[in-house]
Amino acid sequence: MTFHYGVTSVSSLKVICKRVVAVLGGGDDAVNLLIETCCAETLAGLYPDNTPERLGVGVTQIDQIALDDIHQEGEQRHFDLIAQEFGYDIKKTRLSYLAFNPELAVIIARLVYKRKPQAIPETLCGRADYWKEFYNTAAGKGSCLHYFDNVAEVLGEEWR
Repeated sequence: MTFHYGVTSVSSLKVICKRVVAVLGGGDDAVNLLIETCCAETLAGLYPDNTPERLGVGVTQIDQIALDDIHQEGEQRHFDLIAQEFGYDIKKTRLSYLAFNPELAVIIARLVYKRKPQAIPETLCGRADYWKEFYNTAAGKGSCLHYFDNVAEVLGEEWR
């Protein structure tokens, strides 16, 4: 297996997701959502991107609009926690920084999801719908079936 975006293994990506949620909150459902988002967007780093520093960037495929929203509307208390625990200055983060830094990409994805008032669902089906509505959006090419298939491909059928 060849990983991209700075990912070294699926297990290392899981560790990153757990650490990010330990700092920014959300519990097991948030950990699962972040891991599954990585699966849906890039097969957890196994799917290479032909445009690694623009459009959707990094293992979580963040775009400039999402990053701009975080810069403008993100909460300073979260930025402070991230600076303290991870050493990143989110307000100075550029899209290209996410291309080969899975930790930073997962942090930004968590911040994107934190801006949504709805609770993260407990089920895979619920999280697939949540991802489609709040992350991939109606304009995105992804579907709930795509989410399920990618999660199953990376994490196995038993994840369901």
